[in-house]
Amino acid sequence: MAVSARDKKTLLTLIEQAQLVYLLTRLPKKQVLDDPKDVARLEESLAAMRAAARDLSASLRETHTGVQWDELAATPDSPDLLWRRAKRVGPQVLRQLRPLLAGEPEAAFMLDPTAEVTTKAKVAKSAKPRPRSKRR
Repeated sequence: MAVSARDKKTLLTLIEQAQLVYLLTRLPKKQVLDDPKDVARLEESLAAMRAAARDLSASLRETHTGVQWDELAATPDSPDLLWRRAKRVGPQVLRQLRPLLAGEPEAAFMLDPTAEVTTKAKVAKSAKPRPRSKRR
């Protein structure tokens, strides 16, 4: 599906805000909700995501049903609901809409929550032991 220039610009804004939401939700819930500045940042980012989602074309929203558009459009009334919405909607937006900007230069620096993360434990498991040499 070809994305119009207007939708590309709006998608960039939406994904930019979704990245901030995603990064904040990677922190412990208590740490974010106990800091009024972080709660305000989360609220502002979700509000910006809401505004950008309203500006997207209806056809784009209809074809990408993996994003819960109605949940994104609703304003949360408590910090706990704000957190739950951010945890659910932020990664959805990144996973579903980021591929639409695959050829854009800005997309090269966007977060990808679907990318496999290599940890030390995985590296240790996959490493083959060296064969022992025979003693003489």
